Amino acid sequence: MFGYCASIISALIWPSLLSPQLAWCSLFAAFLLLRWSRILAGSLLALAWMSLFCHQMLAFPEVTDGQSIQVRGEIISLVQRNSDWISVDIRLLNDNLFDFPQRFMRLEWLTEQNPTLGSQWLLRVKPRSISSHLNQGGFNRQRYFLSKHIIGRGKVVAATAIEATPNPRFQLISQLIPQVENLNNGDLILALMFGDKQLISTEHWQGLRQSGTGHLISISGLHLSVLALWLLLCIGGGLKRMRPRYGLSNTYLTALATIMVTAIYGYLSGFSLPTLRAFSMLCLVIVVGVLQRHSSPFERLLYALFIVLLLDPLSVLSSGLWLSFGALAVILWFGGQLANAVKVEEQQQPDWLTIFWQRLVILWSIQWRLSLLMGAMLLLLFGGVSPYSVWFNLLFVPWFSVLVIPFTFIALMWWGASVYLQLPADLPLVILDWLIAPLTYSFNGLQYLPGSWLNVSSQLASALLFGLVTFGVYRLPIALRWKGVASVLCAPLLWLMISPMLVRDEEGWRVHLLDVGQGLSVVIERRDHILLYDTGAAFGESFSYAKQVVIPFMHSKGFSRVDYLVVSHGDNDHAGGTDVLIAQYPQAQIITDLASYEGLNCRPKTLTWHELTINVLGPQRAENGNNGSCVLQITDGLQQIMLPGDIEIEAEIDLISQQTPLSPGLSSRVLVAPHHGSNTSSSQGFVDAVAPEIVLYAAGLNNRYGFPKNAVIKRYDHIDASQYSVGTNGQISLFFEQDGIKVVGYRRDIAPFWYNQVFEFGEFANTE
Repeated sequence: MFGYCASIISALIWPSLLSPQLAWCSLFAAFLLLRWSRILAGSLLALAWMSLFCHQMLAFPEVTDGQSIQVRGEIISLVQRNSDWISVDIRLLNDNLFDFPQRFMRLEWLTEQNPTLGSQWLLRVKPRSISSHLNQGGFNRQRYFLSKHIIGRGKVVAATAIEATPNPRFQLISQLIPQVENLNNGDLILALMFGDKQLISTEHWQGLRQSGTGHLISISGLHLSVLALWLLLCIGGGLKRMRPRYGLSNTYLTALATIMVTAIYGYLSGFSLPTLRAFSMLCLVIVVGVLQRHSSPFERLLYALFIVLLLDPLSVLSSGLWLSFGALAVILWFGGQLANAVKVEEQQQPDWLTIFWQRLVILWSIQWRLSLLMGAMLLLLFGGVSPYSVWFNLLFVPWFSVLVIPFTFIALMWWGASVYLQLPADLPLVILDWLIAPLTYSFNGLQYLPGSWLNVSSQLASALLFGLVTFGVYRLPIALRWKGVASVLCAPLLWLMISPMLVRDEEGWRVHLLDVGQGLSVVIERRDHILLYDTGAAFGESFSYAKQVVIPFMHSKGFSRVDYLVVSHGDNDHAGGTDVLIAQYPQAQIITDLASYEGLNCRPKTLTWHELTINVLGPQRAENGNNGSCVLQITDGLQQIMLPGDIEIEAEIDLISQQTPLSPGLSSRVLVAPHHGSNTSSSQGFVDAVAPEIVLYAAGLNNRYGFPKNAVIKRYDHIDASQYSVGTNGQISLFFEQDGIKVVGYRRDIAPFWYNQVFEFGEFANTE
């Protein structure tokens, strides 16, 4: 089990998966080696099972561009609604009795109908791959989709409802929503009862994030554990009074009833992957306790991890797994140690006040360790932490454990009975709303507290977590010499993480072309000073690449200020996030011709910026449209990069014609291809004038325009330029050093792991 779990965890850094043929060979070798080396056998089993699991889950008929497929699915979640457009998750259905592993798709659907949760549909879908934008500090949606078994996305082009047996869970949800919509905390009641978060308001999401209490609302280990504990106490105590027996019959009945009731609650919550993981761990703990088999905290943790990773090896990609198992490890390890210490003290027969104080000490000791570990893991997983999460959890974890979670189940049972027995159900829901109110009321004060969410660079987060692990190793009950060996090994690794923050690169400079889909955003870095060129697009009132990509990237690198913000022109894919970035970095000097923003214009000029020269090449006069793009050339005197925005052939000709012996010249070693690689740009004259050695395309993967165009690629091929696109590389970073330029891509170099590669829809159907 140890060899299997350790190897599955190592899948986080695997460069690729085994082919099905090699996976079967690895599985066969695992059985052959079982007698000689169980750790090696477990490792080979992990290699085989992870690869076969992914090939089975991702197998789907290949499709060509524009081709649609027909799928049968059950709607399990309404992700988003915008007018007649909805975004839904569906569970793919087939006629096989044994459907493992379960597979899902996320679909966009323009419909005047009102699809309900649990309804089944025959859908004609234009599929898209799960490959998504990848940047440092940004949310890895591709990894998220894999961890959730979402194998593809798509657009619904035709839909036919299927008459199917109504799903009791979804029927109950649809009946509960009208009753909780008018309650102040009705959205959280729905989440606690059925695991459905579709109603949670933006204000509540923000409060849960800033207070670090989101885990109190997401049904997982805490909820099932608390429910199981109450059931064990109540059912066990009731059986002891009603039918006292010698032996273990009451114990077995109590355990069986507890597992059955928690299974019902798990079903009503949708048995999501986190809930399924928690239920598996809970069953294991109950069974081990009933069998009265002695096991160390490490063994119990290993058993639970083995079962979870055997049922779903892709859980290793989920942040929830690390948070839940980290919490479980703290509780098992320190809870057992502290409980043993208290037992020794209780042999002295203390009074009730001493016993109460001892219990309080145990609770506090576990809580501060748990908060410290969770804070460190939040730093690494989400690039930030709430400094108030310790106090919020210290207050509200006991509150939820003692009152909210047990009463949630009582209210759920009462309300469920009222649906079928026509009983009044308002009172339990109102009481539950009152019980949740202290948490949501406390959110109001968060906005007045300084630093409610602290962003931390990825380097500092890694260093802090690694330092915490080193401290934990040092505190282990092992020989002092082994602690010394661990410290000697850890110190150099810790220095490698910290040193980039202490030693600045005084000579070089860096350019980061961010992956913002079919749009443009470039970050230029020089001695911790930043110039931003364009912002990416914005859609609707809530989404912008500036908020989702640019700002998280800046936080991950530890940048807090922007010197210059250049907005090339007014198209949404270049200027959509301008207001967001101005609000985030109000001190930034703006360079643009857009009338709505005050700053420097784009008339030709030269600026000096931390020993770099910024040549603003044009346009000669302000104008709307692509040809009005602000063209920049940045140079250190030896190496140059040109940022031409969306200029087309007409503007390219103007740039060439305006060159004089005194002008900076267009020649640049690096060029961000104008207009994303459109055939209306990159004319042969412009290509020859710039003569780039490296060409970068800000073009999304499989974009509908077909950028970069083949004709454009051939023109740059003709001058032997190296070409890179963010669609296939993710974020592209260039390191300008005295000895040359180093090009680094996210998928290829920064995080070259199998789950970050390009996943074309249906590619796993071809095992070659």
